[in-house]
Amino acid sequence: MTAACRLTMTVHSFYRICSVLTIGVGIVIVMGCAATQDSERRALSEEFDKWVGQYKDARIIEKGSPERCVPQGGRSELCEWQINGNIVRYLYDANGIARRWTYADRELGEMTGAQDSAAAADQTHDSESGLWRTLRDTVDDLKFTPGLGGQ
Repeated sequence: MTAACRLTMTVHSFYRICSVLTIGVGIVIVMGCAATQDSERRALSEEFDKWVGQYKDARIIEKGSPERCVPQGGRSELCEWQINGNIVRYLYDANGIARRWTYADRELGEMTGAQDSAAAADQTHDSESGLWRTLRDTVDDLKFTPGLGGQ
């Protein structure tokens, strides 16, 4: 083998190694970015999920008034808050309880979350039974208050 052939093979091997390294580094960078975006998506989902099943008033107290609310069918409404130039929307049922959310982010894309129907039914039942219990206690208090129909 001539020196020129060995040099050509060495240069060719060098380029092959550089190509493999470049591709490897590129894959690591892409995987790192994807992992960071997945982490951001999970963190945002957890934050937004905290408000599902909660009253709209609680979110307003904590996060401020929504940018706007639009009535939907069945006395529900869709309210939106702006977060760093992006928008999160919550759908509130007729009782003012958040049932699902959507979030649109220029970098992370669209994300959604919802309360499962079994949990929603249990929570609605709990809030309704609490309301009836409060009304019953109020009526009972009125019965035993002198001058307000009590004995």
